[in-house]
Amino acid sequence: MTATAVAVRPAPVMSEEEKSDPRFARAVRWAWVALAVQFLAMVLWSSLLYSRWGNTWDFALRYQGWWGIAHGNLNPYLTAAHHYFWQDHFELINWPLAPISRVWPGALWSSWIQDAMVVGGEAGAMLLVADAVKRPNWPDRLPGWMAVALVMVMLLANPWIYGAVSFDVHYQSVGAACFALLALREMIRGSMRLLILWVVLCLACGDIAGTYLAAVGLGGVLAGKEYRRRGAVLLGLGAGWFFVVSAIGGGQGSSLGGHYGYLVAGSATKVTKQLVPTVLAKDALLHPEAILQHLWRARDDIWAYSVSSGGLGLFTPFSVLPVLILFESGAGQGPSLWSIAYENFGAMLFIAPLTVVALAWLTRQLANGWLAAHLPRGRTGWLRSKKLPRVIVACLAVNAVVWGAVWIPQIPSQWLRTSSAAAATLNQVETMIPANAEVVASQGVMGRLCGRVWCYAISTNGDQSYPIHTAESYFVIAPYQGIETTNVQTQLGIIGQLGGPLHAQLLLAHNGVWLFKYQRPPTTTRLVVPASPTEPAWAAQTATGTPILSGPVSDWAMTLTKPEPGYVLYGADWTIHPGTYQTTVTMASNVTTEVEAWNSTTDTLLSRRTVPPTNGHVAIQSVVEVTHLGGGQHLFSGWGPFTFEPGNEFGQPDRVEIRLWTKGTGEVSVYSVELQPVASGR
Repeated sequence: MTATAVAVRPAPVMSEEEKSDPRFARAVRWAWVALAVQFLAMVLWSSLLYSRWGNTWDFALRYQGWWGIAHGNLNPYLTAAHHYFWQDHFELINWPLAPISRVWPGALWSSWIQDAMVVGGEAGAMLLVADAVKRPNWPDRLPGWMAVALVMVMLLANPWIYGAVSFDVHYQSVGAACFALLALREMIRGSMRLLILWVVLCLACGDIAGTYLAAVGLGGVLAGKEYRRRGAVLLGLGAGWFFVVSAIGGGQGSSLGGHYGYLVAGSATKVTKQLVPTVLAKDALLHPEAILQHLWRARDDIWAYSVSSGGLGLFTPFSVLPVLILFESGAGQGPSLWSIAYENFGAMLFIAPLTVVALAWLTRQLANGWLAAHLPRGRTGWLRSKKLPRVIVACLAVNAVVWGAVWIPQIPSQWLRTSSAAAATLNQVETMIPANAEVVASQGVMGRLCGRVWCYAISTNGDQSYPIHTAESYFVIAPYQGIETTNVQTQLGIIGQLGGPLHAQLLLAHNGVWLFKYQRPPTTTRLVVPASPTEPAWAAQTATGTPILSGPVSDWAMTLTKPEPGYVLYGADWTIHPGTYQTTVTMASNVTTEVEAWNSTTDTLLSRRTVPPTNGHVAIQSVVEVTHLGGGQHLFSGWGPFTFEPGNEFGQPDRVEIRLWTKGTGEVSVYSVELQPVASGR
């Protein structure tokens, strides 16, 4: 489809016809107004997420890096990632930006800058279309004002763009895509000064940005001889940047081995921490069937990202970048890439304006081009109709609006997962932790806590081990708050160990947020928290009870306090595989209670035991069977053609939850709950 070059001739000149049509100029002005409103909305949304502690592990890395640079450490170490800041993605753009946080302490600036990058990229997309409209061979059947309006609708209504700005800060993909789009525009227009500026800013966004710039350059090479030289230069610069950064170890955050290690030596499971790009390319060529399998699994999300943005934009010479991004994310190991909006932001940003360019080419071809000359005369008159381009515009606009209507309302429930009460408690916690102290926190709320030298996330499974650098270490644990990847079982187990054998001091427990201070013993350099099948009942959730945390830890309990029927204990769960398990509930009551085991994933009752008054502490044991996987939590996935697979729960084991129900009378105290597999043959 080389004929798409119709939209990208050098030296744009407004035709006399379009000078006389004020609708085009008005459309551009209204586009700027819409972008300004969108930017304000994004800033407010980012601020709300920040105030509600909606910033996770990725945000924590940038914040720790920014904080270090702003405080004079030009080579900050990311303790949560175990490498230096420059090694994460080689995002050099952070160094001149980080000192801004000294004006107003905190890392909210980084989110606002990302918002500006998103809107700046959209502005470039709109200008790319406006430039094309000004070319003398723009088809009259597709009015310029309609083209500008269409690209704005496709961008403003795209739900995945708002998803991209909701998930922490990722200049390596969001910023890189913005500057790559602006570089594409200048490669077409021929402005060398601006082209150099956007190229420098693009490469400053990191290792991945090199592949983006290379893709833009390859698009220029394919588009025709007018862009071939500039395209070849961009291709060489981008590819060279990516390989050099990877060679010096600056792409550890990209985790090529983690995402594409299944290709190594033909193994579907082998994953390496470091995977040289040349080795990756070789093995990709040797094992195309493995890549095709991954792309097939990602088909729903590739469809969602491309079609919601117009779809036609994948079929132009300049579409190398969106095709590359969709391929990279779809071919990655597991659903970790293809379902994440920020990874695919560049595809959405490029597809929308290129869809308008492709439609202009199609319109001209159907009017008096090669297609019109070779269409059979019978029954194809409707293809030559002057109304057809407008019908296509209407269909594309409606399609974009419906995608937005289905998915934009899902964004708050997906990303705003810390209650206002818990956020207020976390604000209090933030003031209670000394600036020079080490912090270990739940990854779902750790983002704002990492403006310090030592900051670690609670890991997912097994024994927890943390280096101890300061005399006092603070643990901030919120098992039921935030966008959490660590299971409840692990976090409740750590709370139980800190309050019990490790003798940490409980400073605060309110609204599901726990703050412990751990005093480092002499000569101790590492704290190991052993995994435990036992969870403290007093740290779980309740509908009718209150945690009693006074006296010896052995007396701490979840105690019935509300005289109404309901669960005095729930939310104590374990992530497990099918099998036979024994539950143990340590409790005391003077009334009859119901001990239940639920498969929370499938919302299935597994067992219920009526427990008479215990007359003191007892351990109530039951055997439960988990017979099959529930397939993970079933999240909203849209409907019909407007389907998107969130994917982050795919293939996860089931969650089994222990609950204790009472009629709301008498005295009931629950001390601990436990779940252990029953050995085969027992």
